Amino acid sequence: MSDAWIDELTPAHVRNLDVYQPGKPLEELERELGITGAIKVASNENPLGPSPRAVAAIPPALSQLALYPDAGGFALRRALSTRLGVGLEQLALGNGSNDLLYQLVLATCEPTDEVLSHKYAFLSYRLAAQVAGRTFVAAPTTPELGCDVEALLAAVTPRTKLVVIGTPNNPTGSVVTRAGAERILAGLPQRALLVIDEAYAEYAAEWPEIDHADGLALLKKDKRVVVLRTFSKIYGLAGLRVGYAVGHRAVIDILGRVGRTFHVGSLAMVGALAALDDHDHIAISARHARAAVERLRAEVRGPGVHVYPSLANFVLIDCGRPSTPVYDKLLRAGVIVRPMAAWGLPNHLRVSVASHQDMPRVIGALNDAFA
Repeated sequence: MSDAWIDELTPAHVRNLDVYQPGKPLEELERELGITGAIKVASNENPLGPSPRAVAAIPPALSQLALYPDAGGFALRRALSTRLGVGLEQLALGNGSNDLLYQLVLATCEPTDEVLSHKYAFLSYRLAAQVAGRTFVAAPTTPELGCDVEALLAAVTPRTKLVVIGTPNNPTGSVVTRAGAERILAGLPQRALLVIDEAYAEYAAEWPEIDHADGLALLKKDKRVVVLRTFSKIYGLAGLRVGYAVGHRAVIDILGRVGRTFHVGSLAMVGALAALDDHDHIAISARHARAAVERLRAEVRGPGVHVYPSLANFVLIDCGRPSTPVYDKLLRAGVIVRPMAAWGLPNHLRVSVASHQDMPRVIGALNDAFA
């Protein structure tokens, strides 16, 4: 039977989507390659594991699994409200921060509106627009692949509704300065929102000597700012899928109108609530990431190789050649990294920080592959 019928069933903007390609599970790659003890440094996960407080808090909550979760996430939102110094009505929870970005597009963008970011921003920004059939615009970047504020502003049109910047940005690790974020906001139409993705904000805080934007401070000055954060990164709860948005109460109200009921599970909220107060885990994880990034930048070398600076828990590496053979060689060595061809960077790899015991092996494998 021909598949032509699906073309009639499916809108063109869905048929033409670039599908996100997740990496294979570690166990499957080991089976395919005939190896054991592989190290996964491909997904920017916390190599120190989940917050111990979250792990301890979840088992007592298992007896409540027959009940639907609190649809409003009151306990977690109340804790975040106190921690961040914002009103309860300024907070929305999501199934990861990506979920909230998709909601923002649905809630604010007319069919003719545009979502704007830059060429090497996180792929989900593009996908969130395209899934909803909205136009995504990618502005040029700086020579170091960071957000070029003036180029971004030059791409603003009367149809611009959301401008999305990641700081630190995935996959480049670059940041937008405080002045840069203020300049973007000042140049936006009054009908537009500035969405600041701060998934790696807790890591960036470990680099106080480097100027980077503070989305919450900017929100206090302008109601057109929305800040996205997640428990997937430094808190180590990627498997639970919980994030949050901070914005003006009117924006949060609109988000609530398009969000799905019960879209954040009970265990996710219990874990996130406990992890929020796990100050030791956060501090240790941030210090480890900075030391590991500095080590990768200092010790990874090879002809034409460039390791970009990063304020997150990963680095972007220009291999100085097509990255596919390098990636394949690393796989055979049991080190799984992320190729960047989908971002339009066919010579680049993204490498997450590893645990203390695995860092020497990761660096050794990289240098062998680059030799």
